[in-house]
Amino acid sequence: MTRVLGAASVRSARTELGWLLLALVTTGFLAGCFAQRPIDPPVVESGHGAGLPYRIHVGDTLDVRFYGTPELNTKATVRSDGKISLELVGDVEAAGQPPEAFARILGARYARELRNPTVTIVVQSFGGQIFVAGEVKRPTAINFAHGMTALQAIASAGGFRDTANLHGVVLMRVSNGEYRPHRLALNRAVSGKDLSSDLPLEPADVLYVPRTGIAEVNLIVDQYIKKVLPDLPYIPPIF
Repeated sequence: MTRVLGAASVRSARTELGWLLLALVTTGFLAGCFAQRPIDPPVVESGHGAGLPYRIHVGDTLDVRFYGTPELNTKATVRSDGKISLELVGDVEAAGQPPEAFARILGARYARELRNPTVTIVVQSFGGQIFVAGEVKRPTAINFAHGMTALQAIASAGGFRDTANLHGVVLMRVSNGEYRPHRLALNRAVSGKDLSSDLPLEPADVLYVPRTGIAEVNLIVDQYIKKVLPDLPYIPPIF
């Protein structure tokens, strides 16, 4: 049976609808403002770009080999403090060094104990993970691999959803001991216009893919308008 509202009820229902419509307009406005903010990708430091030497990270497993003294050969995992422990020389800072440079550092340290030591460093496995969340098909943590880019990580998470905002992907990267956000315009990389936004990743990076403004509005429509309006009584036209 259809119910007819009085004037007070009509005003109440219209007020509720007004607030819902205001929420829709505000959401679209804020989404538009966010989309117009300047792109601020992180500066790619030496050692992290394509073609530059890899730098050792926390969690990497290193194969340390000594020419002429194989009894000292060992495998060591870089600890959370960035160091590894070795016979004769103790703790040595490894994180942040290219393998070749670290081999020279060890050679100098072992020169106090050995005659003309020759050391080779091989990164046997990479440590750390990349975290991908937001509007991707399978939000997940991915084992870090040297050279992995933002788009490759997102592909490993199943790719973008239809509701993804490719222009406003957020990269959270540790800098000076805290996460800092950076925006990546991956729509330009996907279209092939500018691949520079598809940055190489680092261990512990977090990629968050936001919704498009339209998707946010559709979510409000689905959660509020479609679910609230069917329960509202019939409001007759007022002439």
